[in-house]
Amino acid sequence: MLLLRVMLETDANWGDRLAQAAEAYARDAFDVPLELQPLHEGKLPHFLLDRYRLWRGEIFGRPCVFMAPRPPEDGAMADVDRHRDLLRRLAGVDVVVLLLAGLNAKQRKRLIERRVAFMAPGAQLYVPEMLLDQREHFRAAPPAAPERFSPTAQVVAIAALLGREIDGENATALARRFGVAPMSMGRALDELEAAGVVDAHRIGRQRQVRMKMTGGELWRAVENRLQSPVRKVRGVVIPYPQEVRALVAGESALASYTALASPRTQRLAIAAADWNRASRAWGLQPAERFDPRRDEIETWSYDPACLARDNVVDPLSLYLSVRDSRDERVAQAADQLLETMPW
Repeated sequence: MLLLRVMLETDANWGDRLAQAAEAYARDAFDVPLELQPLHEGKLPHFLLDRYRLWRGEIFGRPCVFMAPRPPEDGAMADVDRHRDLLRRLAGVDVVVLLLAGLNAKQRKRLIERRVAFMAPGAQLYVPEMLLDQREHFRAAPPAAPERFSPTAQVVAIAALLGREIDGENATALARRFGVAPMSMGRALDELEAAGVVDAHRIGRQRQVRMKMTGGELWRAVENRLQSPVRKVRGVVIPYPQEVRALVAGESALASYTALASPRTQRLAIAAADWNRASRAWGLQPAERFDPRRDEIETWSYDPACLARDNVVDPLSLYLSVRDSRDERVAQAADQLLETMPW
């Protein structure tokens, strides 16, 4: 965290890098998707825009505004209570989170005493309005059979259903394979154990994974706990298609797995955490609904690449993303796709 702070203080793009660090921290430490969108409100006073970088986001299902003091931070910290209250009124949100590259014990104590919500990527998330005080080095109690799996637990379950090697792996190896933090994988195994589909016993310092069921039995046990990975769909114009590294998804993918005709509008998928970086790197532009150049990009709660083969999203994640379609053709094709699974 200290290295992050030093880098940001000397980086002209410090705001973008801090936002990316916050998104990664929410995803890796707490398994929560977070997309920060720059807040450009004409009604905001200039002194706020001069002193802070501002973003809109949603964390644990609650709309928030994130405010990061422009370097140096010391002057802004004294007025943070007043500025937070002003932002609440002007932006129409209940929760304003102070986003910091780092903080010392004294600063942490003062913010908590003043009940100021804050996030310090790599260290702590404190949101008193949501009764949240989570530190990365503390583990929450194991969950009791959740109604819906977290994104990481869903990835492990789908990987097992697809016949990928899970039995005998340890938590660290699985975290590395699926590109998540070891803490996220630990919580995911707790969820799967609570659901009765996995045994994750300790051998030394590692948790060894054993699937308690496979195939159709596993599907029946987890189906109602699985959800669509799609967080948002955006219509875009892709000026340089050769630069885009995304997977075929939606009806476009369904057409590759079944007899469904290919749609006119191409549908692709990337991880929600990659959207800000990818949209800038690929030069994506918003597209109107009837623009003939329009493509669509889904942003997912987990990285679709960790389960994909041959540049197409995996069939089970695809099924979950389209099974509730109002289009009868798509719904029927989704059922046909599920029937092809070798259970």
